[in-house]
Amino acid sequence: MSVATADVQATFCATLVDEWVRAGVVHAVVCPGSRSTPLALALAADPGITVHVRLDERSAGFTALGIAMATGMPVVVCVTSGTAAAELHAAVVEAHHGGVPLLVCTADRPPELHGVGAPQTIDQVRLYGPAVRWFAAPGVADPATSATWRSVGARSVVDACAHPTGPGPVHLDLAFREPLVGAAGVLPEGRPLRRPWHDVVGAVQAPEAAVVRGADLVATTTGEHSARRGLLVAGAGAGDPADVVELADVLGWPVLADPRSRCRSLHRCVVATADALLRDGELTARIRPDVVVRLGRPWASKVVNGYLDELAAGGVDTAVVDPHATWNDPGRGAGTILVAEPGAWCRALASRLQAVGLAPCAADHVDGWGSADAAAARALDAWCAGRSELCEPSLAWLLPGIVAADTTLVVGSSMPVVSAISRRMASMRS
Repeated sequence: MSVATADVQATFCATLVDEWVRAGVVHAVVCPGSRSTPLALALAADPGITVHVRLDERSAGFTALGIAMATGMPVVVCVTSGTAAAELHAAVVEAHHGGVPLLVCTADRPPELHGVGAPQTIDQVRLYGPAVRWFAAPGVADPATSATWRSVGARSVVDACAHPTGPGPVHLDLAFREPLVGAAGVLPEGRPLRRPWHDVVGAVQAPEAAVVRGADLVATTTGEHSARRGLLVAGAGAGDPADVVELADVLGWPVLADPRSRCRSLHRCVVATADALLRDGELTARIRPDVVVRLGRPWASKVVNGYLDELAAGGVDTAVVDPHATWNDPGRGAGTILVAEPGAWCRALASRLQAVGLAPCAADHVDGWGSADAAAARALDAWCAGRSELCEPSLAWLLPGIVAADTTLVVGSSMPVVSAISRRMASMRS
């Protein structure tokens, strides 16, 4: 093999990285390894990419997952061939179910080294099965295919961010031949003004039919022309918190806000302690709604999800607002699935209801939930403050007063996730 071929591989990798940067990718997580050298060097050479180095592939996968969750943009994770690629599987599955965009790049041996016992060589074709939005194995870079390189890079970002089934991981299995170190030449010409090679325009975020159906669902059928007694339930992917609370204000509805929804604040409609409140059967009977609208993915709390399932089974109208029709309804009780981006749907529905002069439901509804939430928060504060030993809830309660405002906190267990940490954080930062 000539040195020139190593240069072709370097040029191919530099082209992928250039397309990623054009599409807004900023971060890459690299695990040191021999076979992935061409891509690792290309990532390190591009000033538009911040490279994070991790020695362990599993750690690399979850580091990339965390950065992508925090930024909302795809993150490249680059590993060498063989079992190193298998170590990413857990993070890929998490990204799949969490709707997190990842660009999973596994280096691979060339075809002639497969099936002959070459070290660190496994079958990496579709290694992650249906967990990825798109899989591509473009083969060893060849000048004859250079016209396709930018398309591969651009499409990987498009499918990670805007796949019809929602954001998620993409897998590029990149075969490299030795020698692995080359010098990138002139890249294939890109689009003018540094636009990405493919620019995919998405569907309407809040189709008119979904807004009209929503307006019918939330309004009373009597002559009062006011909102029914309802609940907004915000999970991960619920949309812009400002849009959610604006609709809550218009309707006079409480928002049961999962911490991952980013909706927990000191707004009068936001209920942060639902996991605790809904364990009280007498309370739940008193503040029972007539309609429930669920935004984004289900809560992390079994208590909240069980309560919503009971409401649906008891005849309470339930709708799920889901932009990708991925059926976020584990209890199978939703009577209506509204295919729309939740934040855009909230914004459009609030505007429509204000235009027709719909009055909010009686104030005692949101006030009842608010009073219960405040009482639960006080009780949790008192209980946690009185603990001499640490436990999951008390640790979650203490952390907002310890960590700096710009700290990134990673929580592994679901129990602290459903605690009062986000409400206390909001209180201390206000």
